[in-house]
Amino acid sequence: MIREEAIQKELDVQKRFSNSNLKEFFEIRPNVRWKSPHDYTEFDIALFQKELLYAIIEVKLNLESPNSMDMAKSQVQKAFRLTHCRFGVITDNNRFYIADFAKSFEHFAEMSFDQIVQCLIKPSAISQSKEKIDNTRERIKNALGIYFDGNTVKSINIDIIYDKNQGVFSFENTEKENNFFQKILSPIGVDKLVYRYTSLETLFVMLNKGSYRMSGIVGMNDKSEIDYFDTKCPIDSGTTIRELNETYISSCSYLKDDLTMWRLYGDDAKGVCLEFEIISSDDRTSDKRYNNFILAPVNYAEGGEHKALKMLKALSEAKVRFAELNKWKHFFKPSNYKDEQEIRLMFIDNGRYDNGVINRDWVKTWTHSIINPIVDFKLNSLGLPIQLKRIILGPKMQELEVNLSQIDYYLSLKGYSAKVEKSIITNYR
Repeated sequence: MIREEAIQKELDVQKRFSNSNLKEFFEIRPNVRWKSPHDYTEFDIALFQKELLYAIIEVKLNLESPNSMDMAKSQVQKAFRLTHCRFGVITDNNRFYIADFAKSFEHFAEMSFDQIVQCLIKPSAISQSKEKIDNTRERIKNALGIYFDGNTVKSINIDIIYDKNQGVFSFENTEKENNFFQKILSPIGVDKLVYRYTSLETLFVMLNKGSYRMSGIVGMNDKSEIDYFDTKCPIDSGTTIRELNETYISSCSYLKDDLTMWRLYGDDAKGVCLEFEIISSDDRTSDKRYNNFILAPVNYAEGGEHKALKMLKALSEAKVRFAELNKWKHFFKPSNYKDEQEIRLMFIDNGRYDNGVINRDWVKTWTHSIINPIVDFKLNSLGLPIQLKRIILGPKMQELEVNLSQIDYYLSLKGYSAKVEKSIITNYR
């Protein structure tokens, strides 16, 4: 009974905030689970501004008991330590308390609901001397210089601005932040061809259903890849469970008909190597349908040092906040994988993207037995920025000659123009 009352209280508070003027300035999200490299917590309600967490709201059944208030303060303070948000709010929908963490970690001022709303919409500016801001700006330039040359440092530095309301630096907008990360990663090769190694079974399902499947990032084959960035560059940007389950990855490579890739990913050379043509970068930039995708090479460490991550960590320490980091962090890997020359296709699903999507579902992964989301696109639809052009059959494929003619015929029945050929590798054992 108490649990039902608590849930109803959260719904009432959420409705009250959502119906206020806050909706014009913030995205109001209920039940946010926030994961960082070191810990996680859950928020009853969170306010986001330009994808940056701005305030969290903790709802209690009642705040009459000192213990209830103390517990709520502890939860909100923990949330600040994880997220570095500006405000924390505690309420039972009768009384409202707010903490401005830019001014005090301990003080929660009691205000009316309308006062709380105004405080969130028009926060007082954080006072910092020009000298301190200039010193921080110099630290930012030095951090950028870890990875970029002087001219690039100058161009990026212009895009990073000081937010007097939160007392931090950030990119002027998400487009400029995305351009920053794209500069870290090498541009896509001029031939615009990438290769995906997989099993014959996967190819058959793909052609039979006419679909290209992307899997949720939580169920990736190598779990160490997910933790690599957080281990090497522990920036508490936080990742909500919703964000994780809206992020899908598909891995390709620049390497065509490569012996090592056959062994690792092509069913020990009994599978196939799929050649995809990438829709041109100009088309991907101008066509809004591709805004939900990122297609970029992986950035690798060199030996024991990863300069890009060293730079990002230094920027974070100089109080630069990132709004898009939770997407781009998956494009960094250790030097052990450098020979794979990986290209990653990432899809950020908002549930409303329908260009070429034919199925959304959940499955249990066979590698780690993780319940994981998947999304299927219509193969070679313009809703997907890669198009199947060629199928290379592995040098150890059973019934190679028969499958060569059968797959070619099956492609014609399905209406695909992709070519089929055998691997040129003859000495695979």
